[in-house]
Amino acid sequence: MSAAVVEVLQDLYYEGPAARSLLLRIGYPPARIPAFHTADTFWIEIVLRLERGILVDGLARLINEVAKDHPGNPGVARLAVQFGGGRPFPVLALFSDPMRGSKIRIDREARQLQQAGAEIRYATRVRDIIGALREVRPRILHFAGHGLRDGRLVFEDDLGGAAGVGLQRLADAVAATVDVLECVVLNSCFTGADAEAFRDVTRAVAGSVDALPDDAAIAFARGFYDAIAAGEPIARAYAQGRAEVGLAAGEVTGLHFVTFAAAGTSSGPTT
Repeated sequence: MSAAVVEVLQDLYYEGPAARSLLLRIGYPPARIPAFHTADTFWIEIVLRLERGILVDGLARLINEVAKDHPGNPGVARLAVQFGGGRPFPVLALFSDPMRGSKIRIDREARQLQQAGAEIRYATRVRDIIGALREVRPRILHFAGHGLRDGRLVFEDDLGGAAGVGLQRLADAVAATVDVLECVVLNSCFTGADAEAFRDVTRAVAGSVDALPDDAAIAFARGFYDAIAAGEPIARAYAQGRAEVGLAAGEVTGLHFVTFAAAGTSSGPTT
């Protein structure tokens, strides 16, 4: 384990200023940072000190910070799984079915999310959204329920009826409560076309530009979160979720994936 950590750090933080900045961000005591001569000797010493307890949960904090810097790196993702107890990213799943038309699908999809260690909120009301985001501080936000043709997601109002929430309004709620997400998964109909609304709050959005049958939604959740649990990066997890839909449901043309390389820069959709 230690050798794998050192190898990743040597490859990614091979210059002194970058290495020092990383350590300062996790709360490593500045006065205890050794001189940087070469990346291999520096990181061997740092990992050894972290293992000896110079910083509480030091290795886990270090890997978590590296994962933020390099979200698509497979080696980092594998370490995040190992240090995060099989859950590299905290997942918040918001379920809503005010029309009570998808109970069987919701139950089956919830089982997939539970196996991924997600924090699940059932019968989510509009006024529950910000509180759930604040409590969980997710890195992946998952919505399961109904999507309207105009792109809005259907949550519940205070009386249990349907209440549509536009994607920009949901993005605003994310921006007000959490850091940049790794991915927003909109596992419902007609949600993929407006992914641009999330440009400033996530690195990726997965959705569907068409109607999404229940069996396809369940298959996608299974493939995507199995891949995440295995340490796969987000883009590969999406590809595996899409492949799972193809195997189980046959039709994948409506699935839509957009990545944002940085704020204000889109790398474009993948369908």
